[in-house]
Amino acid sequence: MHLIPHRLRYLVNLPYSFALLLGLGLSIHTDLAAQEGKAKDVKIIPAEAQAAKPAAYGIRFSGTENDQMLALLQDTLTQLRSSERPYKTLAGLERRVQSHLEVLQKTLRAEGYYGATLDYSLLDETSPVEIEVELDLGPRYSVKRYRIEYTGPAASEAKPSTDLADLGILLGAPARARDVVAADGLLLQSLGDQGYPLAEIVEREVVVDHADHSMSVTLHVAPGSPARFGPLEVTGSRSVDPEYIRSFTQWEEEETFVLSKLLTLRDRLLATGLFETVEVAAADKLNERDLLPVMVDVSERKHRSIGLEMHWSTDTGLGGEVFWEHRNLSGRQEQLALTVRLEEIKQEFSAAFRKPRFLLESQSLLADGTGGNQDTDAYRGPLVEFFTGLERQLSDRWTVSGGVPLEFSNLEDTQGTRDYQLVGIALRADYDSTDDALDPGRGSRLRLELVPLVGQSDETVGFVQGTAVGTAYLSLNDDRRLILAGRAKLGSVVGENSPDLPAYRRFYAGGGASIRGYRFQSVGPLAADGVPLGGRSLVELGAELRVKITQTLGGVVFLEGGNVYDEPAPELSRSLRWSAGFGLRYFTAVGPLRLDFGFPLDRRPIDDLFQFYISVGQAF
Repeated sequence: MHLIPHRLRYLVNLPYSFALLLGLGLSIHTDLAAQEGKAKDVKIIPAEAQAAKPAAYGIRFSGTENDQMLALLQDTLTQLRSSERPYKTLAGLERRVQSHLEVLQKTLRAEGYYGATLDYSLLDETSPVEIEVELDLGPRYSVKRYRIEYTGPAASEAKPSTDLADLGILLGAPARARDVVAADGLLLQSLGDQGYPLAEIVEREVVVDHADHSMSVTLHVAPGSPARFGPLEVTGSRSVDPEYIRSFTQWEEEETFVLSKLLTLRDRLLATGLFETVEVAAADKLNERDLLPVMVDVSERKHRSIGLEMHWSTDTGLGGEVFWEHRNLSGRQEQLALTVRLEEIKQEFSAAFRKPRFLLESQSLLADGTGGNQDTDAYRGPLVEFFTGLERQLSDRWTVSGGVPLEFSNLEDTQGTRDYQLVGIALRADYDSTDDALDPGRGSRLRLELVPLVGQSDETVGFVQGTAVGTAYLSLNDDRRLILAGRAKLGSVVGENSPDLPAYRRFYAGGGASIRGYRFQSVGPLAADGVPLGGRSLVELGAELRVKITQTLGGVVFLEGGNVYDEPAPELSRSLRWSAGFGLRYFTAVGPLRLDFGFPLDRRPIDDLFQFYISVGQAF
């Protein structure tokens, strides 16, 4: 083997100022005597050796066991070589390798290795050609000193306080260039939050001391004049009321300027769903009243949409719904949704109205109405429901609501046909910590409902219905490809016996959203002819293991159980009816398409061998 001793040593302790990390603009000075980097003699390559060679070549490192730095250097090399053209001569290859090593040298400096050296040897008789790089990291330099000096006309007035830890700077920590540069932005953010949004970094001085392997940084900062909030100008709004946009601000005009409130305003406006983009920025100078104006520029999204959903199962047949939604009805985010549902077991029309920020910032006005015909095994006939109330966001995870429900029904069941007119109070609390609204992989949900109702039928009736539904999701690996999901539901009605309750207010179990494998409403008390009677209490349990096979395909296996009882409290001493099954998932932008087979494990004469379900969304 012919070893060409072409070796080049790159040294960083140069006697002059040099740019820190790929031209970041750091003025670096050394207070030590310059050390001269000497390149070793280069042997002239014979002409015949400079003939065209294959483009492939390999680079390997030796001299260190620092896996983290080796991985970083390999990643850098991969990026550098991703757009390489084939080399024609060994001389051309050497120039290319030397260029790559210069970039690797800067990468090492950026990580605090200012004394690192890279020597290379080119082995031209291997196929492909091999480049062996001898790496000597040397000591890692640390941050010895970090100072902030205020300059300019307002320097004497500026009294900002800044903790170095808030800037990501720790004395004695590795002298990484990215930390030094990132501290600039964090410092300006801190000054902006203290009323100095016009602050500028005039100069950054960085001194690398090779004697004690340290870095010292001095920032020269012009704080600018202290500022107060000025007028808010809104541009780009077409149908959203500009005053509604202004209502999202969390400051008053002439209040001390806080830069982070601009970021909060942007996030709050984006969260409405009304805008495609939101840009919030402060002016670059004070106005004639010594106030700092703020500009908000928005581009609106489409506020109307229509949709169609279809589902089918062996127990309830074919069904679907068509909906139309307007999310900015009169310019202040009012939402109106109209839905028509056509199924074999019901045909109904519903309208839902929501007005956000009603009287309070975190409060919404709700008004819903649903009317139609019910045709299930348990009951049939017309049912109309209205609800008016308020919803309040208590935190990022908790929401509560309360209001007045009105219900009118004329349903036929095993007791005959009876009219009910009911009024009451509906209270609800929701908790949600999941990571995805359509297909959660982590977190949990809890819904608690309490509905006292009074009204008239053949005689006065009054009862209280309560339900609790909880779901939990656990990702068994980091990429959410294996998820364990669980569900539990409890319900109870007190105040009336089951026969005296409206049929639609009794509890039923079984079906695609309950216990898969059993027909809709078929779990629980049954009449002699098998008609579901419903009950006053309910227990449902379920567990599902979800596996994502590809980006678009997945599968599940599940186990579910439950029962309905005629007593107001579940009789857990009586056995639950269990089912098991499996399914497929096809993941789309609007949620997974679900296909499930459920098999009853406690099969009765009225039960089929299995039930099959097709719908959009996970079972829970």
